[in-house]
Amino acid sequence: METTRHLRKVMLLLLLLMVLNMVVSHERNPGILRAESEFSGIVDEQHKPPSWYNTSVDAELKHGAVSSLAHSRWQTQMAFSQTVYSFQVKEDTVPGTVVGKVEAQMDSPTPITYTVQEDDGENMFLLNPVSGVFLLSRSLDFEAQRFYILTIEVQQGHSQVSSVRVYFNVLDVNDNPPVFSQNNFTASLLEDTRLKTCFLSLNVSDKDDGENGEVELTVVSGDELGMFFIRSTGSLCLNKELDRETESSYNLTVTAKDCARPASSQLTSTARVVVEVEDINDNAPFFVSAQHAGIPEDSALHSVVMTLHAEDEDAGSNAKILYYLINSSGGTFSIDNTTGEVLLEEILDREKADTLTITVTATDMGSPRIATAMNFTVHVEDVNDNDPVFPHSNYSLSIKEDVQRGTSLFHFEAQDQDIGSNGQVRYSLSPAGPFVVDAVRGVLSLRDQLDRERDSNYSLILTAANKGDVPRSATVTISITVLDVNDFTPQFSPELLIIHVKENEKDLSQLTQQVLLDLLGHTLCNHL
Repeated sequence: METTRHLRKVMLLLLLLMVLNMVVSHERNPGILRAESEFSGIVDEQHKPPSWYNTSVDAELKHGAVSSLAHSRWQTQMAFSQTVYSFQVKEDTVPGTVVGKVEAQMDSPTPITYTVQEDDGENMFLLNPVSGVFLLSRSLDFEAQRFYILTIEVQQGHSQVSSVRVYFNVLDVNDNPPVFSQNNFTASLLEDTRLKTCFLSLNVSDKDDGENGEVELTVVSGDELGMFFIRSTGSLCLNKELDRETESSYNLTVTAKDCARPASSQLTSTARVVVEVEDINDNAPFFVSAQHAGIPEDSALHSVVMTLHAEDEDAGSNAKILYYLINSSGGTFSIDNTTGEVLLEEILDREKADTLTITVTATDMGSPRIATAMNFTVHVEDVNDNDPVFPHSNYSLSIKEDVQRGTSLFHFEAQDQDIGSNGQVRYSLSPAGPFVVDAVRGVLSLRDQLDRERDSNYSLILTAANKGDVPRSATVTISITVLDVNDFTPQFSPELLIIHVKENEKDLSQLTQQVLLDLLGHTLCNHL
């Protein structure tokens, strides 16, 4: 590097001497100066030296010194066709390609030789010593080095004639795709994040230059609803309102594309962006369990009536639920705050209350908390815990003996406070005798003809039993008296009655009365 700086200063000094020489020549012959100035301006636009070179020359011209050899130096510099050479070479130029040529203009026919005196490219450009043509020796890389500076000397024989500065400017081609700082990006957003909020910087770079290095970012998949957009700064921003309960995360594919022309030469790269939507407590719990349940009335204390369950679409503590009883139906029930189990705290009696209602609240543990209430109905299920009951403990009936068969005599009815089969009563009679009872209706009827003269009194047992799994029953006594009807004519027995009367009987009335009593007694016996 020190040698390069020294040589550069030498070259600048030589240029300064050339200018002074031109001034002197102008004083002697102004036409010569104009001709030389026009010659030095004939440089193709693509061969202009870098801007920094002209700036450095101007600075050196302002502060340089003048030597007595200025005139001779100017003449030797003019041996080249140009005062400075500048070539532009694309970085994808194939090694071996001709990339430039220097040419010396000498009046003498003596052969000339071109040599490289300074080379900061380490033989990147090979100079043909005879033709002055430069060949590219190996591949260029604009991103590694953008220009090269060589000093070329032309010799005639063994003496130095002149030297010139040669610049090779490497032109960028689109040979580098955009590169993300990482392949996978992650970000988290609260679901109530405001629209247009930018939350992630997608760091991407392109080593190329100009349009080849300008990058456009696009979300190409994972965002069908257009929830996000990317600013020109590379920031990923929110475009629509989030709802974690609808979509808890987004898996985006982002493409970085350079702006090279034509579009077919553009290069791309992709990165994966995962956006996690964080929950806020914006949903109330809701019950998913039934609003009613049944429990047998003989259930033991602390039995589980039912386990209530509520859900919350939020997450974390926002979805954790506690249960409370607002109305416990007079202390009949309690609830486990964590599990939602409804417990029995008092003995039930369906015959007193067959339906009980409690109010349950499900509260989440978010901040602030949100609660939902529900009325829960408990149906008390019947068990066979009641006997049938007759209105009376015994019954007395009087029936004429001439009542027709099939006649309904009495309707018995026993009540059972239970329901269903436990409250359905069936009747039975014992001993049945000439009577029968309807098992369902409890109607007592005459099955056989009565005969007071044969049986004048009956004692029956009527049983009423329910249809529970273990039937319960009640009984009553029925006393039946058969009433006589005049269904017999008097008859003498025997039909022939012989009476012996003493002829000397003094009191005939006594004899007659005795006979009548016997007759009356006989008649009465027949009626009995």
